[in-house]
Amino acid sequence: MFKREYHYVCPNCGYEGPAPIQGPGKLLWVVLFALVWNAWLFHRIGLEWEALVACLVALVSGWLAFKLPRWVVCPACSWKHPLDRLERQKRGL
Repeated sequence: MFKREYHYVCPNCGYEGPAPIQGPGKLLWVVLFALVWNAWLFHRIGLEWEALVACLVALVSGWLAFKLPRWVVCPACSWKHPLDRLERQKRGL
């Protein structure tokens, strides 16, 4: 969602310096916003059960989106290095 920079040493080319961290794409967040919007529209027209289901789907999907893997892309050679859970917890990502 947000691009963050990370001090990175590339094992492929030896680059050392800041590198962006990438994760779920922006389109995923647009789809989640559309689910919330649909839930609000369902609520406005009185379809409370459908609104509740749409809200639950949006909440679970948002939680799962934060659990998707993240990776560091080397600016020099464009090599992708996945961040494991321990490294993500250590960096607070």
